[in-house]
Amino acid sequence: RDFCLSRGLGDVYKRQGLDFLTGIRYHKIRLYIIHVKRRIFLLGRVELMKKLRRFLAFVLCAALCFLLLTGCGSRDTIRFKMIAELNQEEFCVAFRKGDPLCDIFTAALKELSADGQISRLSAQYLGTDYTCMEALPGALQLLETQPEPGRKLRIGVQDGIAPISSSRDDGSFGGLIPDLAQLVAEKLGWTFEYMVINSDNVAAELGSGNIDCAWMAASFSGSSSSVSLSPGWLRNTHELVVRSDSRYTRKNSLKGKVIGITDATALAALKESGMDAKVGSVWYYDDLSACFAALAAGDCDAVVIDGIVSGYYM
Repeated sequence: RDFCLSRGLGDVYKRQGLDFLTGIRYHKIRLYIIHVKRRIFLLGRVELMKKLRRFLAFVLCAALCFLLLTGCGSRDTIRFKMIAELNQEEFCVAFRKGDPLCDIFTAALKELSADGQISRLSAQYLGTDYTCMEALPGALQLLETQPEPGRKLRIGVQDGIAPISSSRDDGSFGGLIPDLAQLVAEKLGWTFEYMVINSDNVAAELGSGNIDCAWMAASFSGSSSSVSLSPGWLRNTHELVVRSDSRYTRKNSLKGKVIGITDATALAALKESGMDAKVGSVWYYDDLSACFAALAAGDCDAVVIDGIVSGYYM
């Protein structure tokens, strides 16, 4: 009070009020600055945490993918190996006994061989040229009776022998034989209709008239006396295949074991090699996929397959 009286009340009150209000403003500014700095700091930490979470998620996903891939490769993938070659053969096309259609087909195949078309399809589907058909340009012109255009034929084929012959989802057939048959049809001006048959019943199917020819992955050696055969057009071997982790390393080690096959030609290969008297039993499967599925599951100890398609399944 003494100070106030000595300086004058009006000046003192004004001065005190100004200092008081100024202090409040400065305090609010300081608090605002501190608040802004804190927000900036917190936002920086949030962004950092987001980036850290993204990085950790990426690392965890990569580790999971690696574990899944290594796990599948080490436990789930079943591999196979060939331990013996049983015999060699040549695939033919079968016709009714004495049918002149055999000569017409043979001539068309010889021209396609000369054009390199059979070799091209063999390399495309099998990776190697296994063709053995004689190459003869103009072979159709040498026939005594020329083929009449517009004819429709029923061809007996196998299903489930990829990549030789197998059905597609739309019901059509694809593979080496259907593609080659289409080239023959174009050359003769004919159309073909495919019918799935059992290779063990070729002679009966031809004799009944259900099909005009049988074009399969087969030599038809067991039916040669009752049908007419074209010259061989594709070389093949029958191979004995086991799982890669199998203890069987030679065909003699399979004595008393179970062998899986798909048709009579595989059985003939077993007989030709003398294994039929040594193995325990022979089981038939619908196709090669079923054969390999049984081998992978341990339902049979080995399978007999066509060597030309072994790379496709192994």
